[in-house]
Amino acid sequence: MPTDEELGRLKAIPRSFRKPLPFEEEAREVEGSLYNLWWRCLRASSEYLECCDVEGRDHPLAQTYANFGDVRLKWADWWRKTGRKIFSERHDYPKVRAITKDRALGKLEVEPENFLILDIPMGLRRVTILEQINKLLDEHHPGRDLDVWAQSTARVKLHKSKLHEKTLPQLVHVAEILHKQPDILLYELAEVTGLAEIHLGRSVQQELTMREEHQRREMAASRYKDQATKLVSNAARGIFPCVD
Repeated sequence: MPTDEELGRLKAIPRSFRKPLPFEEEAREVEGSLYNLWWRCLRASSEYLECCDVEGRDHPLAQTYANFGDVRLKWADWWRKTGRKIFSERHDYPKVRAITKDRALGKLEVEPENFLILDIPMGLRRVTILEQINKLLDEHHPGRDLDVWAQSTARVKLHKSKLHEKTLPQLVHVAEILHKQPDILLYELAEVTGLAEIHLGRSVQQELTMREEHQRREMAASRYKDQATKLVSNAARGIFPCVD
C-alpha cells in the first residue's frame, strides 16, 4: 500500500503530478470530478448500499466493495479514507527525454506501441525539426483515439466514455432522484431534475400544446432514466462512466 506521501497523483488534477496538493485543497479539487460522480452513483445504488450493510460479505458486489468500501461516509471522509488511495496513480507519467549513448541500446528494447524513438539532427532549425516531429506523430500517435484512462496505474481505473461532460452530472442527479423517489412519474422527474428546460432542443419560437409539451418532457425523462439506471448499475460493478 502506498504511503500518504506517494498518494495524490490524480489524472483528474494534472498539476498534482508536479506536486501533490495539500489534502484539503485536493478534496475540494476533486469534488464534482469523475471520482466524486462515481461515489455519488454508488450512494444512489440500493444494491451497493445493501452490500455496504453486510460489509461486502458473500455479496455479488463484494469486489467493488473491496475497492470502494462504505460510501455512506461524507465525501471528504470517504475521500481521505478510501478515494485517494484507489484513484492515485502508482507511477509518474513517462517523460520525453534525450537518449544518451550509454542508454541507447537499452532504450531501443522498449515496447514499440508505447514509445517512438526519433533520430533528430541537431543541425536543423528548431521550426524544421518540430514540423518533422509533428508529421511523425501524426503517423504514429492515436490522437483523439488515445484512451488516457487505459494508461492509468491507479488501483481503480475510469472507463473511456463518449458521454458529454455536461450530460454525466445530469445523469447522476437523475439517479439520485430515482433512488430517493423510485415511483416518481416521468413528467415530475423532468421537472425536478431540470430536464424540462435542458436537453429538450426546443427553440423559444416553437409553440407546443400542453399535451405535446407533456409528451416531450416524458420522452426526455424516460431516456435519462434509462441511462441513469445503467450508469448506476455499471458503477456498482466497477465500470464508470458507462451507460451501455
